[in-house]
Amino acid sequence: MSRRHDRNDRLTESEIEAIVLAAIPLRMAIQKCFISLKPFNETYSLLHHHVAGLDAVLERITGRSIDYRSRDLGLLPRRDG
Repeated sequence: MSRRHDRNDRLTESEIEAIVLAAIPLRMAIQKCFISLKPFNETYSLLHHHVAGLDAVLERITGRSIDYRSRDLGLLPRRDG
């Protein structure tokens, strides 16, 4: 039986990295759907709302602001080496 998570549980760096690495392709796929939609229709608005929510969650768990110019949205730690 697994234990319940409480508010004091924190994600490890590797868990955060795994979430970000899974979320980035999902976010890119959703945004590719925008190309075939007309702005301001219901589906476009729904997808936009979900991408904004995903961005907010990613910013919250990483503690970083999204940098839309960066390949990894600026959410992954830089690996020098």
